[in-house]
Amino acid sequence: MRLSKTEWVWVAVAAGSIACFGSWLQGEMDRAAVARTQRDMPDMRGTCAGMSTQDAQMMDKGALWCGTVGAGRVDSLAKESTAG
Repeated sequence: MRLSKTEWVWVAVAAGSIACFGSWLQGEMDRAAVARTQRDMPDMRGTCAGMSTQDAQMMDKGALWCGTVGAGRVDSLAKESTAG
């Protein structure tokens, strides 16, 4: 089965459209990841200024918090530390 020139053009248009859509989608995913990272980062001018690399890694794991902690969280942390 051979394709005519017109059919090859349509195949090229379809392939180009898929490639362009994939490139656009990857760009949107990258943009969303950057926006999410910027949104989730603490304010470095606040209580987390001067954080070491080890502290930053602990914060990523949820073992370290930056800023104020609500009363409910303080109670649960106190119970955890006395239970252990």
